[in-house]
Amino acid sequence: MVPRIRLAAAPSRSRRTLKSGALALVLLCAAVGGYSAGCGSDPPPANVFPPADPPPPTGEGGPGGLFDGATSELKLKELTIVPADASLTVDLGQRNPTLPFTARGVTPEGKVIESVVGAWGFSRFDVAAFTGNALTPTGFIGGKGEVTFKAGGLTATTSATVKLRMVTGETPTPAQEAAFGAATVSDPTLSVLYPYNGTVFPRGLVGPLLQWSGGSATGFYKIQAKSSTFEYTAYATVAGANGVYTFPKTPVDAWARLTDSTDGTLDVTVQRHDGTTAYTPKPMQWKIAGANLKGTVYYTRLIDQAGGTFVRKLEPGGTPANATQVNGETCIACHSVSKDGSRIVGSINGGDSPWGVWDTRTGAKVYQSTQASGFQAISPDGSHVLWRHWSPGQGQDNPAELRLSTATSDAVLATLRLPAGNPGGLSHPVWSPDGARVAFGVRTAGGALAYTAATVWSAKVTLGATPGFSDVKKIIDANAAFPVATNPTYTPDSKFIAFMRANKARGSDADSRGELWGAGADGGGEVRFDKANGAGVLTATDRNWGPSFHPVAAGGYYWLAFYAQRNYGHRFTGQNRQMWIAAIDLNPTAGVDPSHPAFYIAGQETDATNERPQFTVPPCKPLGQTCENGYDCCDGFCRASEDGGGLVCQKPGGCARLGERCAVKADCCDQAECVGGYCTPVPK
Repeated sequence: MVPRIRLAAAPSRSRRTLKSGALALVLLCAAVGGYSAGCGSDPPPANVFPPADPPPPTGEGGPGGLFDGATSELKLKELTIVPADASLTVDLGQRNPTLPFTARGVTPEGKVIESVVGAWGFSRFDVAAFTGNALTPTGFIGGKGEVTFKAGGLTATTSATVKLRMVTGETPTPAQEAAFGAATVSDPTLSVLYPYNGTVFPRGLVGPLLQWSGGSATGFYKIQAKSSTFEYTAYATVAGANGVYTFPKTPVDAWARLTDSTDGTLDVTVQRHDGTTAYTPKPMQWKIAGANLKGTVYYTRLIDQAGGTFVRKLEPGGTPANATQVNGETCIACHSVSKDGSRIVGSINGGDSPWGVWDTRTGAKVYQSTQASGFQAISPDGSHVLWRHWSPGQGQDNPAELRLSTATSDAVLATLRLPAGNPGGLSHPVWSPDGARVAFGVRTAGGALAYTAATVWSAKVTLGATPGFSDVKKIIDANAAFPVATNPTYTPDSKFIAFMRANKARGSDADSRGELWGAGADGGGEVRFDKANGAGVLTATDRNWGPSFHPVAAGGYYWLAFYAQRNYGHRFTGQNRQMWIAAIDLNPTAGVDPSHPAFYIAGQETDATNERPQFTVPPCKPLGQTCENGYDCCDGFCRASEDGGGLVCQKPGGCARLGERCAVKADCCDQAECVGGYCTPVPK
């Protein structure tokens, strides 16, 4: 079999034309916002898969408008678009077909006009654009949009769907293809191990490594992934019982194209031909959230490397590296990261573990305290630190307090203590993204590191001229199954928390057991995250610890990072804890598990336990700098530059698009919600 992708030879194009085509994609993405379909991946190289030269959208009054054509002076009482709710399939690599429309009108006198002249428009510039009355796909992504026609004082609308189709891999023989289509026998041995059925994936990350068991030495496979706007088919020979399939990145990134074209359900099948018999497909269903989720995971790798154990950083799918500069330290761990991604606070050299602060951009140390601490919290903007998880000697209940300081001094501004009559050591603090409250564990048995009894508390925090704490209260009790409730983390809108229930606080211990739970920020409506814990997939669902929410609600979901002891398909089956991410429904229903099965964070090391994943955004950029997403910008929006040079942070007028900053719902376009300071759709 010869590896291949089914392509048609493209006509030659001038260097100038190719450059314009690549630029058109940037402008198309910008037209619908950095979070919209088509903006999660780079445009293909200009000489690969050239589309059919759709012109930049033009409109009434000049370039950049919504409509193409002149508005008729004709007066009408009825106006209809033909065909209604049309669809068009584009084979990736082929020259794009076009979809012609006509508008049928009726005058006030009852005269029927079969072809009315007017202004055509399409709402999804990243998917297609009108040339005259013909809708021409861009060829970059699929999608569904609204066709609009204006004439005679009326506006008519209908929908149009562009579906991209990609076939790649080896070429099956006619007999193999026929056998796949005629298969009636269920596969007796094949079992898909990863990803889990029901997993929700965001855009912007690397594709999952599809893994299965029960293959054969002569296995030939057909893999399909279908949504209403993208159809992917691949063929591959995979020998052996344990099989893997990687979505190709060349000549185009297949996973990026697929996810950029899909918002919602993705039906996936794996079908095997063992050399004699073709079996029926093994079906799965995943979901694609219609938003990018780019960022960096900061975590502690529990292994001696280059003289010590240090906080690491990883862009999922990339290469891990130390997150801080190392200047004589033997350990930097027990870290937290500010929600704006600008600073890390961590403990130094074990033992009493004094705290330090580092700049995430450079890894340079901003400040180092000499005071014992352990675990700390850092404010959303990195300006303040809450510390003193333990005092010298790591006492259990001493100190029964946390101390507030700026990030560049350990001078105490305020002290957080429990109400009188409540003994315990304050542990594992976290700041709410809105900066209004902190949550923390209160340990009442065991040591300060691997304590064996705890509850979750919260307090209001005030900074400014008179720093202090108030409204200190317990919000989560231990339950009968697990004596420890700790490691709280807030959702981006500060409305909910996740936390872990465990038999002990330290998840890296061999005998540790833990589950992920959620509740309202006040502790009400507790629910176990069964699907994120592995229910229905794993035999042991109590091997999950250290939850931490991403600071942006993307694509209508919260995103929860955690570490777990579980198999990553058959690629990793060891005891070391590894990092995972699970989608959590944005508007949870009381008493219903809002979680979804988790996906593995690609690129992490497997030779050690990786714990305390803090998945956050990159530090924001000032106006005028290049960007990819709305949350890249400290101010304004991520939009196309006027000189055509790409996406930059700027302050145009109008509403905020998906993924861009907002203060209230009214700031957002298209009925999106403002969640945690960013516009996001809410799945129905």
